[in-house]
Amino acid sequence: MFLYRFILIFLITCVSFSANAQHKNKKNKDEKEFKGIRYQLQTTKKERKKALAITDSSIVELRMAIFNSTDSLLRNTDDEDFPLILDLRDSTTRQIPIVEIMMKDGKIGDSLSLFIHSDSVFQNGQIRPIFIPKGSSLRHEIKIVKNYSEQEYADKLEAMQQKYMDEMKQKQQQEKQKAEMEAKSKVQNQIDYLENTYFVEKGITNFQKTESGLYYVIDEQGTPIEKGQTIKVHYEGTLLNGQKFDSSFDRNSPIEFPIGVGQVIQGWDEGIIIIGKGGKGTLYIPSHLGYGERGAGGIIKPNSTLVFRVEVLD
Repeated sequence: MFLYRFILIFLITCVSFSANAQHKNKKNKDEKEFKGIRYQLQTTKKERKKALAITDSSIVELRMAIFNSTDSLLRNTDDEDFPLILDLRDSTTRQIPIVEIMMKDGKIGDSLSLFIHSDSVFQNGQIRPIFIPKGSSLRHEIKIVKNYSEQEYADKLEAMQQKYMDEMKQKQQQEKQKAEMEAKSKVQNQIDYLENTYFVEKGITNFQKTESGLYYVIDEQGTPIEKGQTIKVHYEGTLLNGQKFDSSFDRNSPIEFPIGVGQVIQGWDEGIIIIGKGGKGTLYIPSHLGYGERGAGGIIKPNSTLVFRVEVLD
């Protein structure tokens, strides 16, 4: 579930920190140490006097910024889509050393500075970024923002879940729109190529075009065909480069099917009716009227324009 992202990786890795880790930053008198993590409360005693203590029933929201040894910002939860919330009713969460520090010394509203030795984070083959040198410490500035009641927490989770779903829906819509625009662009390129290059090079001037983008040449006009009528068609299918991928003429076995009901590609459903029963002609079918983005396997690759020489038998 997406909410697991709120338990940052660094919190988990802190479990294995050595208490004997050496820190580059010099320790001052106000700092404490717990399981190899040096920390210091930045909140005054006056500010903390009436603050709510953190217990094993607390549900706390944190703000956190992580810096490397040169004070370059590595991560800031203020810049993320969702807040960092820790449910301390979970015993596993309570075993995280930073959480133990908060329960030991922290209160709601506190600010803490923590120094964690980077060598303890990047071990066992983990790749170390060049901006976190060996022997350096990572400084975490943490603000314990608030404590949630169970109802507030449930409402917050529901709101975050809804926001996440809305963002995913919006992303899917954007991706769909992008795909549709790319598909339209590909179709337009195919149409431009047919009209401006292919027909010119082949010397074909008597082609016609339907509103859908189907091109055709009628050699012999047939009689009208009704939608749903079963017909027989002889055909030869090629790519624009002339490579043949199928032919009923070679098999001497015409295909039989009901026209206009989606049992063949859209270019056929439209084009065969135009040619008519007993007619002959050629269909030039851009990919959106053929096999589209998926192709048809073999030599019919995705986004292929197809050419069919057809005879609609009586």
